[in-house]
Amino acid sequence: METEIPTAWPVLRRMPDLAALDGPTRAAVVAAVDRLRESRDVFTDRYLALVRLHVPSYAGLSDGELRSSARRFMDVMLSELSSLRVPDAALREMLREYARERAARGIPLDDLALGYKLGSRAMLSLLDEVAVDVALPSDFLLAVHDSTWEFANEAAAIFAGVQHELALERVHFDAERRSAFAAGVLSGIIPAERINHDAQVFGLTPQSHYVALAARFASADEGDTVRRAVASAVGVPADRLLITRVGAVIGFIVSRVPESVGDHLVAVGPPLPLDQLAHGFEEALLTLETARRFAMSGVVRLVDLGPRPLVLSQTRTAEGLTARHLAALKTAGRSSTEIEGTTRLYLECDQDVGEVARRLAVHPNTVRYRVNRFQQLTALDLRRTEDLVISWWLLNRRRE
Repeated sequence: METEIPTAWPVLRRMPDLAALDGPTRAAVVAAVDRLRESRDVFTDRYLALVRLHVPSYAGLSDGELRSSARRFMDVMLSELSSLRVPDAALREMLREYARERAARGIPLDDLALGYKLGSRAMLSLLDEVAVDVALPSDFLLAVHDSTWEFANEAAAIFAGVQHELALERVHFDAERRSAFAAGVLSGIIPAERINHDAQVFGLTPQSHYVALAARFASADEGDTVRRAVASAVGVPADRLLITRVGAVIGFIVSRVPESVGDHLVAVGPPLPLDQLAHGFEEALLTLETARRFAMSGVVRLVDLGPRPLVLSQTRTAEGLTARHLAALKTAGRSSTEIEGTTRLYLECDQDVGEVARRLAVHPNTVRYRVNRFQQLTALDLRRTEDLVISWWLLNRRRE
């Protein structure tokens, strides 16, 4: 059985230092550069023929533009060859600017990389012809080939990097447009005519009903988690959601109510046409702030809150009643917190002493004692409906 002998790749030849060349080789390099300059029109003709054949997207560029690009390319190559200089940062920046200019003209940057390689191919082919006439050493010629193709690959990487940068810029611009539209709709500052006109740009139907969502995030990571959960629930890619920041709140415009967002809190407004969605967002904000006050989580609607939104209303009235009834709790000293917390839980548990005792891990008589002390200190009788409502309202306004 014959043993297969692995084939070794040839060693990459590096361009030598110009000062290290012997006299005949240096003279051959100078002669080669001069001959290439004299052959500029030959190169531009060959380059033009190649790109017309292999790069269809260049059809929008005139022959004059392509010849001008070819001449600039040749000038750079000859400058590198004449000094045996390794391509520097300035050349790379020039390629980045060139790529952005071509991208603005609608040229795919993959085609730009192909065009660059075709230019390198035409230049090296011409150099091979000249090398014979000027007796350029073969080792030197191979080093030029290796260096040229190595940088052609680097140029392709530069173009790919620019393509990635442009893609990110487009995504950022699109996100900004979506955010501005969502902010205008949810805050009610965009006229109905403009909303209906711009809606189609974002894939929305003006006649359809949409839902406003509101949420607060403690961190960017939490916000990203909720955004993805909402996107998944409504069947929209996360980067296509209409989402914006309104003050300290994040607002969403979605086509339907998400079923679940995990343990996070997302408040939901009613389904409304786009030009009325600002009213829905106001309801979502009230729902959000109320649900946060009561430490709720999940997807919450206003109808889920019962009388809880009343806790946030009538600040002046609440201040007067607090001063009248709850100020006396301070006289209980450190136990005032226990009295207040136990009474609030007692009301939340529909006055079920056993349930309150279980939750607080105390004896039922302790619950009864604290509730009785609350009534004594505040002069609020929890057997009377009005006093019970006032107690529930004031105690829940004080919770944080």
